[in-house]
Amino acid sequence: MIREFCQRALPLFVFIATVIAAGLLWNHVGVGRSAIGVGEGLRAHVVSPHPASVMHLLVEPHTSVRRGDPIAILQPFNPDAPLRLLQSRLELARLASTPTLAEENAIQLERLRIELVQTRSELAVAKVRLEFAERDVARNEPLYRDRLVPEDVFELSRSNRDLLRAEVAEKSKAVEEVGSRLAQWETTNPQRPAHSVDPLLLDDFANVQTSVSTNWSTHTLVAPIDGIVGGFLRQPGEFLVEGEPLVTIHSSQATHIVAYLRQPFGMEPKPGLPVRVSRRAAKRERFDSAIRHVGPQFETITNALAMVREGTLFDSGLPIIVDIPAHISVRPGEVVDLIIRSGAVFAGGAIPSASASASALP
Repeated sequence: MIREFCQRALPLFVFIATVIAAGLLWNHVGVGRSAIGVGEGLRAHVVSPHPASVMHLLVEPHTSVRRGDPIAILQPFNPDAPLRLLQSRLELARLASTPTLAEENAIQLERLRIELVQTRSELAVAKVRLEFAERDVARNEPLYRDRLVPEDVFELSRSNRDLLRAEVAEKSKAVEEVGSRLAQWETTNPQRPAHSVDPLLLDDFANVQTSVSTNWSTHTLVAPIDGIVGGFLRQPGEFLVEGEPLVTIHSSQATHIVAYLRQPFGMEPKPGLPVRVSRRAAKRERFDSAIRHVGPQFETITNALAMVREGTLFDSGLPIIVDIPAHISVRPGEVVDLIIRSGAVFAGGAIPSASASASALP
C-alpha cells in the first residue's frame, strides 16, 4: 500500500508542491534586475583644529553619543600664541599713545595760536626798534650836514632803519597769513571730544587677545552628530596635526542604500524605478522603495559589495541610490538584496506610499 502510494500519488503531490512554491517565489520576487546594496548613513570626522596632543579620551569606542557630547580633551601646541598675544598688547599700547585725529587737530590749532602770538610779539619788538632807528636817523641827519657826524655813522643808522622797515613789513604779512590760517582752521575743524582709542577697535583687540590666549589652552572636542563612536586613531599622549581626524562617528541608522549595477544591464536604470528591498535577517523583512539617483559614471567598488573576479584587478559598477522609508530601520553597512522592477516610474524618485510598509517573507 505504501509502495503503491509512493509510486503513484507522491510524485503528483511533489509536483503540485513545486508548482505552488514556484508561484509563491515568483510572486514574492517578481521580474526585474537583481542587485546587492549596502546601507549608508551619516559619517562625521572629529578633527583637531590646531596641532595638539591628546590628553584624555572621554568616551569608549563603539558607544552611542549625542550631538555636543565631549569626546576628547586636547592640549594645543602653538609656540607662536604667546608671541602673538604680546604683539597684540604692544600694538594696543602703541595705539593708546598715538594721538587721534581730534587730538592732532587740537595740537595743530594750538601750534597756530602760539605761532600767531610769537609773530605778533616779534612784530611789536621790530616796531619799537624801528622807532629808535627813525630817531637815530632824524638826529644824525642835521649833524651829518654840519659835518659833526661821520658819513659811515650816518649811513649805518640809515641802513639799520631800512632793515627794520623791511622786517616790520614782513612780520606784518606773517601776522596776517597766520591769522587767516587760524581762522580758516577753526572754521573747517571744530573742536570735538577726543578719545585715546576707538572703542570698537578696543573691542576687536580684546577679542583677538581672547582668541590667542585660548588657542594654547586645553580644548575639548565634541560630537558633531548623534551616532556611534568608531575606533580612535590616536591614544592619550600622541600628537595630532591640524585637521587630522581623531575618530569617526557613524549614525546609528542608514539614510539610503547604495548598490552597483554591473554590465551588461538587463534594463536602463533611471530615477523613479520601483525597487523591492529585502533584508538578510532571521525574519526576512522587505519593503518597497524607489531609485533616487543614478550615478553619472562607473566607479571602483571599494566596500563590502566588491567582487574581484579572477584575472581582474578591481571591481566596478554604476552606482544607484535607493531611498529608505522613514519607518524602516537599516543599519549602516548592512547588506540587503534589491530587485529593480521595470514598472512605472515614480516622479522624482519618490517612495511609493502605498507599498512602503514592511512585510515579512514566509
